[in-house]
This record gives sequence, C-alpha cells and structure tokens, in this order.
Amino acid sequence: FAVPLTSANASHYHTTPILCHANDLNPISYHYLQANAKLNRCFSDRLVKYNLDGRAFIHKMNEEGVDASHFIMNLPASAPEFLDAFKGWNFESTSSKKIPTIHVHCFGEKARGPEEKSRIHTQVLQRCERALGCPGSLSEPEGRQKNKAQVRIVRDVGPRKNMFCVSFLLPVEVQQVE
Repeated sequence: FAVPLTSANASHYHTTPILCHANDLNPISYHYLQANAKLNRCFSDRLVKYNLDGRAFIHKMNEEGVDASHFIMNLPASAPEFLDAFKGWNFESTSSKKIPTIHVHCFGEKARGPEEKSRIHTQVLQRCERALGCPGSLSEPEGRQKNKAQVRIVRDVGPRKNMFCVSFLLPVEVQQVE
C-alpha cells in the first residue's frame, strides 16, 4: 500500500499530498520496503518507514502526535488482535484531533446463504470490539452507525473462508479503556 500511495511516479503525486507511515516487523520485508521506496521514488517527506512490532508502532504514532487519517492493518491472520494497541488512545495528541479510520483485514467464515451474511459480519465486528475493549461499539446498530463500521469481502480464500476488511472510525470509548 505504501509505495504506490507515495511514489513520485503516481498520477496523484502532485495533486494529492499523502504522508504515509509504513511499518513492517519482518526485517527482510522492511529491507524490500526501503528498496522499493527508492526504486519508485518515494521520498522521505512522503514515506516514513519503521521496523517495529505492530503494537509499538501504533503506540509511537499516538505518543508522537502523528495526525493519522487511516491505519491499514493487513495481516488477516492476526490484525484484529493488534487492535488492543489502541486502548487508551489520546485523541487530543494531534493538532487536528481527528478520529482515525481503521481498516482491519481478517479471515472469517464464508456465508452459505444470504441469511448468514449478517451473522458472519456481526461475528467479525465483535472480534474487533473484543480486542478494542469496547463491546457494542461496532456490532450494535447505534455503534455501527456512529463509528461508520463496514465489513466487505476482499477475496475468497477457501471453500469455507473469506478474507474481510472491517473499516470503522476508532471508537472514542477506547480512550477510557486500559
């Protein structure tokens, strides 16, 4: 995501200034992030690279007051479990005090019929809520609307499994969760 977003070769480079903080714990992946950034003309004023644990990265963004609009968590096997790093989030730490949108990739059960879609989406949302420590903030109708929670299928990964992307505004309730 980071290299195409910040490349000077991208058609949007001169019209849409994007600052991306990209993180990868895997040292080999981090090496190739650096190499691809150089090859694709991603300059340090647009792409800031980190080699940190996911939780440490989220904490660093908050502690340093990084004005993040979006967090993309793209490891579907474990991304929802990293949502606990947002507990205690200080919404006042940034100059804009904006509420970031979180995009969490995860695996979930494949619906066998249209009637199961709602149940499965609720399960995926509840998994995110448990990690955030904010029950009902995404799966209940009021919380879903307030936090603009959406679930979409990214791709089919097996006979009984889909990859989903859950997108939502970070619930303000996380600020009170320890």
